[in-house]
Amino acid sequence: MRRLILTEAPGTSGILNLGSREYRYLVRVLRLEAGDHFRALLPNGTETLFKIIEIGKTSLKAAIIDELGVIPDSARADQKRREILPPVPPIILCQALPKGQKMDLIVRQATEAGVSHIIPFVSQHSVPRLDMTASQQKLERWNRIIKEARQQSGSDVETQIHPITDMAGMFVFWNTLQQKTLNCRALLLHQDPLAKGTLHGYLEGSVESVLIAVGPEGGFSEDEANQCIAQGFKPLLLGMNVLRTETAAIFATAAVQVLLLEKASWNLLNI
Repeated sequence: MRRLILTEAPGTSGILNLGSREYRYLVRVLRLEAGDHFRALLPNGTETLFKIIEIGKTSLKAAIIDELGVIPDSARADQKRREILPPVPPIILCQALPKGQKMDLIVRQATEAGVSHIIPFVSQHSVPRLDMTASQQKLERWNRIIKEARQQSGSDVETQIHPITDMAGMFVFWNTLQQKTLNCRALLLHQDPLAKGTLHGYLEGSVESVLIAVGPEGGFSEDEANQCIAQGFKPLLLGMNVLRTETAAIFATAAVQVLLLEKASWNLLNI
């Protein structure tokens, strides 16, 4: 269920004044009116229900609602669903920079899917070669997209996007992750006969985090693939069709997430 992500908490009176992007999102996008309720995530991570008490031309006022009886049925159902579903280990997406605006779509979809970290990197076949100024502008845009996607999807995962790096930077992140997390796995999406292992096999046993590396339009070079495998990445081929890089990212993320969610019901003897 949608919820607003706030950068500032309401005052001691419980009244919240919203303008700019938040106002447009609630009034122009969600079409809410005075008397309507909306959920919001406070800066401290607490989820709160608000009621709109006044709407102006460019801003609105909302008050915190504490009474349990006024919580909408949709909010109750969403909370029940979250309590029933088992927690999913963090999923990290390492995405080689694609052409044009494709990364915007990848960031949005990965956030909606609940990816915890997104690491954009430049690989041998990446076309974009961004300078520091352009990289910072991209990072600011992607952070805005993440906020919008979390609000739209209601994701509980605080998705973080890292500054653009290279293959060496990706390996640094992976090595640090291994030092902090014992049971972590790294998957390399590679359209090559090297990819003989199965996703079920790679995710068997205790898994505390999963890193997925996706190449650009031209894929990983042979040298890059060998470097990844030497670092402990497991080459994976998802189906026989050649996927676009933006399709491969969300396809792999979804496949990993579903298997982790349903892991308790696996019967590996029948696979």
